[in-house]
Amino acid sequence: MRIAICEDNEKDTRRLVQMIGVDHSCELYTSGEKLILDMEELSLRFDLYLLDIFLEDDENGIHLAGNIRSMDEEALICFVSTSDDFYRQAYDLYVFQYLIKPVEQQDMDRLLQRAEHQIKKNKGRAVIFERYGKPYAIPYQKLLYIASRGHNLLYKCKDGSEYSSGGKLNEIAEALDPGIFFRCHQSFIVNMYNVDDMQQNIFLCGGEEIPISRPYYQQAKERYRRALFEEFD
Repeated sequence: MRIAICEDNEKDTRRLVQMIGVDHSCELYTSGEKLILDMEELSLRFDLYLLDIFLEDDENGIHLAGNIRSMDEEALICFVSTSDDFYRQAYDLYVFQYLIKPVEQQDMDRLLQRAEHQIKKNKGRAVIFERYGKPYAIPYQKLLYIASRGHNLLYKCKDGSEYSSGGKLNEIAEALDPGIFFRCHQSFIVNMYNVDDMQQNIFLCGGEEIPISRPYYQQAKERYRRALFEEFD
């Protein structure tokens, strides 16, 4: 993976690079402004962004993450901070993970495993359906959920866009990767890797509440936990 580290503490930077190891390439930034400049002028994009929240320049980590998201909507962003006061903002920005300093090796290993798995799972794969008489594709990583609306299907994406087509949820479910998508309700299929949280009998996806019906509840808990904590080969 190509990883951007934006951290203005030299000691913390060295520690992160050491834990990441030699299997991944790291681009180091002490300024959020410089990272954004490279993204704008050089069109640089990274597989994973590790951002300190408390930066000395005007580009603090929260604002920086927002700017990155506006240019790279699929960015995997991880906050690295001495404080856990910014979980709400992290949630709003769809931050991939939130690490508290000092970061431990096992935390970094889990982050890298999750990131590699998400990239591998989503790369080049798409949901295919017919729209206005022509085939249309939505990449897996962009899709939050699919909902049944009468005789139509609604496809809701992370950027807020929506698409509809004719069809039945049973039919589209057979074409999806069951390792990524999970039917949690008679009318909903969710992308488990785009679920933000599980609370009682609902999934939170992009700020929306997706119901989990009773027959699916136990499996939903297991699938959600697996998506968060599974160890990948």
